Amino acid sequence: MYIALHGENQNHITNVDNVSYDLTVRVYDDDSFTAEGVCSEDINDAKIAVLNDDEGNYKYGCFADVITPDAKKGTIKGLDFITLWNTEILLDYTAENSFDGRLSAIFSKVKALVFDGSDIAVNKIPVEVVIPTDNTNTVYDVVNNPNAPFGSLQGTYQLVNAYTFLKGYLKYYEYNIDTKYDVGGGKIVFTFIKPTVSLNINLSDFIYELTTTSTATNKTVATIKYDVETPATDSEGNIIYTDVQAVDDEGNPKTDDEGNPVYVPQYKPRPSTIATKYYYRDATNNIVQSDAVGNISNRLYPVRAKWFESEYLADAQFSAVYELADARYIDNIIIDNNKTIDPIDFAAYPLYTKVGLYYEGRLYKTLPISEKITTFNGGGENIKIKLGFKKILLTEIIKK
Repeated sequence: MYIALHGENQNHITNVDNVSYDLTVRVYDDDSFTAEGVCSEDINDAKIAVLNDDEGNYKYGCFADVITPDAKKGTIKGLDFITLWNTEILLDYTAENSFDGRLSAIFSKVKALVFDGSDIAVNKIPVEVVIPTDNTNTVYDVVNNPNAPFGSLQGTYQLVNAYTFLKGYLKYYEYNIDTKYDVGGGKIVFTFIKPTVSLNINLSDFIYELTTTSTATNKTVATIKYDVETPATDSEGNIIYTDVQAVDDEGNPKTDDEGNPVYVPQYKPRPSTIATKYYYRDATNNIVQSDAVGNISNRLYPVRAKWFESEYLADAQFSAVYELADARYIDNIIIDNNKTIDPIDFAAYPLYTKVGLYYEGRLYKTLPISEKITTFNGGGENIKIKLGFKKILLTEIIKK
């Protein structure tokens, strides 16, 4: 293995040979990469690190974030290219008919705000973003689009982290952003991918312990933030006042310019009809919009709910859907790919490949490949595959 190092102007600086490394690639969180190897040249100006096998085949690319030279040995700590999306943008849909709720249009809007602006340094290393056409309408409409989860953003603007905003749509529609450095083209390439590959394994062939986080949120509610100081009005729109005289900050009774007492208005209670949306995550990890009763199949029990409110209902809907999408596939299993007996090579499957776990002929769980953990040193290459998104590593599946 060797690492080819490139500068900001895409020039090849040198190679680091006899490399050992630790690499973890993840679906939504940043990858991690550390490596060390032999190099006699100055590598402090390197910006891009490309890992290759001995035949020169591309294996992985990232920013060379931290480089520590030590005599003829160099240590490199990588930074995921996805960090380029981890920046704030002004998402403005206030212009008339400016919001397009199709999925690929939303992806393209964020891409344009991140990479197509006037800041000349953003594309110092050229970036290509590949977004497949996906005309899925993301906006809920009770008549025409009742299965869509999100609200319309027309007429709103907000400052958001581009990647955090994207992840709401990525997680719900099960997309992933693949990253690569195109050595010949001298550019970073991001590709939005919706994996369609799946495979099945028989749990009876494994030593395993399957742990589920049953306490994760399974119901969310989105509503509009209400101002509790909204004055009550009569049928003609006049404010209704109480018989309590208002006071100033120092506790003195308030009067108008003519010396008449100023009374405290009567405040309107929060209307029970205020716009509210209800979402549920079922036992098969689907996210379903329903009413307050929640009479849908495969409901999870006990109910654990979270409420989200915002000035705009669409913002609250986004947060509610994101919360449930983030709680999908919350089991956690590690497969040691070096100890498999059958011909299944999990390392060959892309991230987010769905793995059906069968037990005694029945489907027990379906979990996506969420991480690939690779270690390469003098003892060779070791690969482990993580299924599910549980953050704390508690279990391992190892072939007999």
